[in-house]
Amino acid sequence: MAIIECKNLKFVYGIGTPFETCAIDGVDFCAHSNEIIGIIGHTGSGKSTFIQHLNGLLKPTQGEVFVDDKNIWSKENKSDIRNVRFTVGLCFQYPEHQIFEETIFKEIAFGPKQMGLNDDEIKSRVYESMEYVGLKQSDENKSPFDLSGGQKRRVAIASIIAMKPQVLVLDEPCAGLDPKGRDVILGLVKDYQRKSGNTVLFVSHSMEDVAKIADRVMVFNDGKVAMFGTVDEVYSRGRELKQIGLNVPEITDVFLKLKDLGIDCRTDIYTVEQGIKEFQRLKNKEELK
Repeated sequence: MAIIECKNLKFVYGIGTPFETCAIDGVDFCAHSNEIIGIIGHTGSGKSTFIQHLNGLLKPTQGEVFVDDKNIWSKENKSDIRNVRFTVGLCFQYPEHQIFEETIFKEIAFGPKQMGLNDDEIKSRVYESMEYVGLKQSDENKSPFDLSGGQKRRVAIASIIAMKPQVLVLDEPCAGLDPKGRDVILGLVKDYQRKSGNTVLFVSHSMEDVAKIADRVMVFNDGKVAMFGTVDEVYSRGRELKQIGLNVPEITDVFLKLKDLGIDCRTDIYTVEQGIKEFQRLKNKEELK
C-alpha cells in the first residue's frame, strides 16, 4: 500500500485574477514506505507547490491526495489535517531562518509538545532526533542562534524528525552549504532513512546530490511530471534532462560530449565511480586512441 498517493493533482494560483497561474497540472504520484525519492526540476517547475499538497498546506484545485489510503480532503477526513501534518513532516528551504526558541532542546521539543505528548516522551524524542542529526545531548541548553549555519539546519531538521513523521519531506536541505556541509546533510538523511525505515522525499536542484541518496527520481517540468523512475532510468536520459533546463552531473556531460565526438561510450553515467569504470572499458577497447 502506498503511504502517499496523488491523483490528477492540479493547483492554480490567483484564480479569477489577471495573475492566474497553473503551477501543477495532472500530477500522479505514489510513494511507498522505506524509500528515498528525489524530486528535481528547474526553478518554477512546480516542485515546491507540489510538496505543499502532501501535508495539506495547500488544497488542490483539482485532484486527490491520499495519506495512508485516506483522502485528506474528503468530508470525513478534512478536519484531521492537523494530524496529517504530524504524519507528513515538511522541512522548508533554509529552515534555520524559522528557529525561534531559546535553547536547542526547546526548539526540537516544540513539535512534540503540540502533539500533546508527556514530558518523558518529549525528552526521549528530542534526544533521539539529536542523535539522528549528529548533535550532542550535552549541548541541549545552548542557544541555537549561536550555532553555525549547518548546525542550525541540523536543529531544524531534528525538530521535524522529533514528531516521528512517517514521511519526511526536505525542501532543498543542502541549499547554501559548502561541499563539506552538503555531504554531512546527505549522510545524515541517508542514515536517518536507513535506521527509521521511513519514507524521505528530497527536493533539490542538484542532480549530484539526488544521485547519491535517492532510490527513485521524479522530474518536474512546467508543472507536469516529465519523468519518474529509478535513478538509472532517469539519469540515462541526460540529453532530455538538459533540454528541460537541468544541470546534469558533470561526469554525465563528459560522456555526452564523448558520444558527440563519435566515441561509442555509455551515456547513463552519473557518478565518478561509473565514469572510471567506463573509461577503463574504453581504454581496454582502445576507443580513446
